[in-house]
Amino acid sequence: MLIASLVCFILFLAPTELKKYFSAGGWIFLTLVFLYVSFSHLPENEFVYPILALIALPFVALTVRGALESNPIVFQLSAVAAIAFTIYALLVFVDPIADWMIAAQVESTAALLNAFGHATSVYSWDTMMSGGYFVQITVSCTPVVGAAVMLGLATGPAGTPPQKAAGAIYAIATLIIINSIRLIFVMIAYSDQWFPFFADAVSGGFAGFESFYWAHNVMARILFSAIAIAVTGGGLMFIIPDLKKFYLDSLNYYYNGLKEMKSDIVTALDSALKSAKN
Repeated sequence: MLIASLVCFILFLAPTELKKYFSAGGWIFLTLVFLYVSFSHLPENEFVYPILALIALPFVALTVRGALESNPIVFQLSAVAAIAFTIYALLVFVDPIADWMIAAQVESTAALLNAFGHATSVYSWDTMMSGGYFVQITVSCTPVVGAAVMLGLATGPAGTPPQKAAGAIYAIATLIIINSIRLIFVMIAYSDQWFPFFADAVSGGFAGFESFYWAHNVMARILFSAIAIAVTGGGLMFIIPDLKKFYLDSLNYYYNGLKEMKSDIVTALDSALKSAKN
């Protein structure tokens, strides 16, 4: 499904009469992947991703509808997704590049922690150890996902070539910094056991894991994602002023779409209740 989504988004960029179908297909397959990944973590008491997946469903419905209607805002979003997904695939699906990013993240994070006086060692090429606790870094722990999305924004819908180049540099730099701070927070919170809450529910039988769970699975995912969107996405608007219109048009599209969806649901429920009474 992931490959199908990537292929659809790439084909969407081709000037054909099937653009709207490739756009819709890209979002549908990507959503199916996100739903599968989100709910596969439920046995680990993961709740952030499943909640986000459910919240995303009406937005996906509006996106697919807009794609099939050849809505220009959705087409711009699809172009951003196509660029972002292509960048992501080139970095993540090529093992030597992915392994290099992981190893670089481990080395740099351990060096920063030691510089701040928090003793951390590199246990292996993809694992750090501090205070007797181990943290394994995967490719998703690098800033690659956020960087791909923001690079899609920086190089996609608006701006001159110099603005796009400056935006790309800014996006990569800020996300590297934010991601490093995130990992430092998680590592210290885990090794120093900052959040020893509800161990029976979230530790999975591993002593001390609850601090990692709350720091990484909850706080870091919500807080640092919001910070990244605000700092990187907001900063790009100043570097590429035309992005402001793209942001506002996108917000307006989904706001009006959700209002219409709510009205349709209320009308349908009223009709169902009247039919039941009759």
